Amino acid sequence: MVDLEAQRQSRHALLNGFDEEGVQRIARSRALVIGAGGLGCPAATYLASSGIGVLHWIDGDTVDATNLARQTLFTAKDIGRPKVVAGKERLSEISPTTRIIDVVAFADRAFLDDAVPQADVVLDCTDQWAVRQDINRACVRHGVPLVSAAAIEWSGQLLGMDPAHKTDACYACVFDPSAAPDDAACGAFGVLAPMVGAMGCLQAAQALIMLLARSAPDGNRPAQKLWLLDMKEGSWQQILVAKNPACPVCGSGA
Repeated sequence: MVDLEAQRQSRHALLNGFDEEGVQRIARSRALVIGAGGLGCPAATYLASSGIGVLHWIDGDTVDATNLARQTLFTAKDIGRPKVVAGKERLSEISPTTRIIDVVAFADRAFLDDAVPQADVVLDCTDQWAVRQDINRACVRHGVPLVSAAAIEWSGQLLGMDPAHKTDACYACVFDPSAAPDDAACGAFGVLAPMVGAMGCLQAAQALIMLLARSAPDGNRPAQKLWLLDMKEGSWQQILVAKNPACPVCGSGA
């Protein structure tokens, strides 16, 4: 199994900035993935296939026929089963060396305060505004990196943040908690299946990069950006974001 895993990660070991030390660092890391839907499935898949040591995965939902187009870990035989249970079975086949902890529940503040401090990186794959804000608060409070993504209709967004770097904006700096929008579930507006898959893959990539570069000094890190992708228009934007000194979560308003 060790030889197989070495072969599996051999292309990562060739990458500048990844190499064999990076392969081992990922194998020692723990990722908390919150959500097992259109974002969570590809994010969890690529973390596992990239050799993450522990994948802590929570979602209280069950597989529905409407999920199958974009949540490609599941088949029609999984309809009615808990998503993380069915997903764990597939991922265990993809990466037998990854320890997968499946939790059939919806993340609440008590869970976050217990699970976030144990994680090396957190991936927010949810679609609820209040939950996103709770996840951000927990990551700021416990100093754990967070990668948040969203997708609706033809567009998606991605934001990575690390509380260890004092110049990083948190989610609340960019998306004011007091300005809650109407939660836009894909069941109401629709979503392009490859759009969601692309954002989940980008989440996994960003999480791996953050794990590999966490010890790098601020001066060697790229500027923090909000990524915006519109597949229908074929546009890709990167917007510089800045920490809000009065942020109610990480600033003077906390």
